[in-house]
Amino acid sequence: MATIFFDFDSTVCTKESLDEVIALALKEYPEQTGLVEKVETITNQGMNGELDFKASVLARIAVCPLNEAHFTLTGEHLKHCLTPGFTQLFDWLRSNDWDIYIVSGGFLPSVSPSAEFLGLSAEQIFANGLRTDETGNVLEVDESSLLWTNRGKTKVINHLKDTQSLASPLVLVGDGSNDLAAFKAGVVDHFIGFGANVVRPKVAAESPEFVRSLSELKTVLKNII
Repeated sequence: MATIFFDFDSTVCTKESLDEVIALALKEYPEQTGLVEKVETITNQGMNGELDFKASVLARIAVCPLNEAHFTLTGEHLKHCLTPGFTQLFDWLRSNDWDIYIVSGGFLPSVSPSAEFLGLSAEQIFANGLRTDETGNVLEVDESSLLWTNRGKTKVINHLKDTQSLASPLVLVGDGSNDLAAFKAGVVDHFIGFGANVVRPKVAAESPEFVRSLSELKTVLKNII
């Protein structure tokens, strides 16, 4: 038995969920040319460690007005954007008694549909929340979320260690600098940098294990157990 934590954006999913939300919202603002590229630049700065997590998120959600519907519609779309092979990987992990969690800096309405499609319960899904008005317009990020911090994944994993009987070893898989930071904080036993969808130079250089495909990931996981 073991416990594994997966990042969502560019790891379980081939896309960056918040970028997809904003791209959908921007379809209503065709005069706002160049903003999709601006959002992608901010995302990459955050994932490469050039901009902290909270600053990256706040800069992106300020690009245009957002409604909860943009997040829920994106969530349904992203079920069709899972990294090829992840359904089979999750089945294999369960067959070997791994406990699986998704810990994402994205937002629950756009992360949960894919996670549930992969067979995870609400208790196995951690992401940020939103505060909206009565018509669903996004007012702000729910600051009560454990993930709403620059060290959110560290906080979530520590919370689970304090409240659950997690099977060891603890493994984290992700593509971004915030994933790497959680490993460096000492909250997991193993970190695997994931580069099948995008390679972040800092993560590739500093990860104790770095993989570029699902088959490589499975090989590393087999060696852990």
